[in-house]
Amino acid sequence: GCFPVFPNNTVLVGRDGARNHIAFDDPIVSRCQLEIFSVVADDDYPRGHPPLVFVRDRGSANGTSVNGRIIGKGVTLSPSKLLEEGDIITVGTHPHLRLQYAESTNIRSSYTLSRLQRQEVKLFEDRYIVSSRTIGNGGYSLVFLASEVDTRKHVACKVHDISRFSPTAKEVTRIRQEATLLSTLDHPNILPIKATFETEQTIYVITELATGGDLFSLLMRYNTLDEWVIKSIIRQVLLAVVYIHSKGVAHRDIKPENILCGVTPSAPYRIMLSDFGASGLPGSRRLESNVGTPFFRPPECDAPGRGHDTSVDIWAIGMLTMQLVLGNRQFPDLEPGTFKSQGHIDNYLSMLFSELGPRGLISNAGQSFICGCLVYDNEKRPTARQAFSHNWLQRPSSDRALFKRLEADNATSWAPQKVKFPVIETLDPDTDHSQHGHVPASEIGMSAFSRYFTAAEPGNAQTVRKPPKE
Repeated sequence: GCFPVFPNNTVLVGRDGARNHIAFDDPIVSRCQLEIFSVVADDDYPRGHPPLVFVRDRGSANGTSVNGRIIGKGVTLSPSKLLEEGDIITVGTHPHLRLQYAESTNIRSSYTLSRLQRQEVKLFEDRYIVSSRTIGNGGYSLVFLASEVDTRKHVACKVHDISRFSPTAKEVTRIRQEATLLSTLDHPNILPIKATFETEQTIYVITELATGGDLFSLLMRYNTLDEWVIKSIIRQVLLAVVYIHSKGVAHRDIKPENILCGVTPSAPYRIMLSDFGASGLPGSRRLESNVGTPFFRPPECDAPGRGHDTSVDIWAIGMLTMQLVLGNRQFPDLEPGTFKSQGHIDNYLSMLFSELGPRGLISNAGQSFICGCLVYDNEKRPTARQAFSHNWLQRPSSDRALFKRLEADNATSWAPQKVKFPVIETLDPDTDHSQHGHVPASEIGMSAFSRYFTAAEPGNAQTVRKPPKE
């Protein structure tokens, strides 16, 4: 027989009929064997990008294989494997229990590489092979599924069309600065960059593929999240923010779309901060510019000429926490620029908490955390490290111990990145591009970042709960 995997849905497979959607009464199958899930990687679906379908082993005894290769086995946190047409899933190496994946023939992407880009990607096909399958788009960029030749793992290739801009245009500068900055950041909760290639017409940025989608799609998938899950997300976001703030970097655009689920669309697993195109260093004019998503932007960003610092990220984390509590609902009665004073903030939060608190959606400690982040005077906001130490994220001790264990497990799916030097490789059809050596990201340092970090001005139903033991 066959079974469908609908967009943004998960199918659990195992021997235990009470804990799986599909059960096999076979001793080689573990009680919790594997999961197959679909991710809509962009809100343009169904018009633009087909869903991605993944399979992941759930800590089974005999393991799960795709086309004869084990993708996961045992208690170690297993990565997800993207499925392609005709892939064969088996339990371990036992051929008599097999699932074959067949893609829907009526779901196709409406975006393609240009003729020139199809020629350009051949210049680095010895390292990365870019497919015709798109997984996202925005502005003048498209994101294509690609594969890394050495590891045979899937990656993402963001294709920026810069043909309409001058080489020194602010849009081009921002793309370069993000790629260079990412090459200097090395942390489990930050999206790793693998390579950047530039031609006269295009910039190609290769990153790890976030197999669980982003927090926006997670909210669309589950509608609401359990408070324990929200704490797990915020802890991981803060771990990333503590790290970048220690480097003197403010992200400046923290929001659900820029926070990725690295393993599976389930929040306790690895969370990654992405999209550093709006980031800034203290003292640069970028930290005086009006940038960021309005609902997540602090009051000081709306004051012309008023500088700001890394505390902008703390405000955004407070708003992010509130959004996760609300689930897929919009902020009630809130417009950009509403908060003109601390009194306005307090009145709004009092109204919101009077609705959410009695319904059990947010505890008093959670309310205290949000209030501590949403402070009008940016100098009175906590640092990222102080926010991470808040009782809401550290108590009870049993939860803290579980968080730390999960975070340690998440780190096993991450390895320090190695970026080729120069960070941005200029492609020329007459040049041999295979001679650059790998350099650990930690050795590149901020000097490479400063080459491109200029002061250019930017343009204007269900509930996820604490995971049970499997």
